[in-house]
Amino acid sequence: MSSSTYNLITKRLEHLPEEMQKKVLKYVNSLQKTGLKGVPGSSITKFAGCISAEDLEIMKKEIESGCERIDGDKW
Repeated sequence: MSSSTYNLITKRLEHLPEEMQKKVLKYVNSLQKTGLKGVPGSSITKFAGCISAEDLEIMKKEIESGCERIDGDKW
């Protein structure tokens, strides 16, 4: 973490009530538990080939036909 980010976080935390500081700490702890671990690519190779070629083609066509289009009436 850069020192400027650390300093900014620290300054903001100083102004929070203790209960909110505890919530931030709990959140940071949860990020450490889940955010630093990854999944080795080798562990997901068992899923290779699970989707049929036909289903992949359908997915490809849907993505190509629907991506990057905006329906102005839905906004």
